[in-house]
Amino acid sequence: MFGKEGKRADYTPYSCMKVILSNPPSQGDYHGCPFRHSDPELLKQKLQFYKVSPSGVNQILDLVKGMHYQLACQKYFELTHNVEDSTFSLSHPNQYFIESQKVLGGGKDVKREMDTPQRSQENSAARGSSAAREPAVSESQ
Repeated sequence: MFGKEGKRADYTPYSCMKVILSNPPSQGDYHGCPFRHSDPELLKQKLQFYKVSPSGVNQILDLVKGMHYQLACQKYFELTHNVEDSTFSLSHPNQYFIESQKVLGGGKDVKREMDTPQRSQENSAARGSSAAREPAVSESQ
């Protein structure tokens, strides 16, 4: 398990190369690189289900057949985010998420956006607890 549960150890998540080169997921596992560990026909069906254009599906499958799994992932990113020739090279699943959030959020800093809702929740909780205390104080007087 990743994160700080169990023995409270913090583990570094695997990079794309580590995931690609590691053992394929067995039955009941939900990890792995879909471009490396999926059957090409199943991958084709998934790409079609995700509304990737037929030419895009062929481009991705050609990259997969050539064992260029990271490039296939990069192409999938470009096609699904309407980005032409992205200026970065994907090398980590977390990077995919961060870059996706940048594109979908209009280029805003992801970390700042993630901190803001938490702070607003803390502020409203603080307001709620002080508001709850105020009537109790006025009632006792």
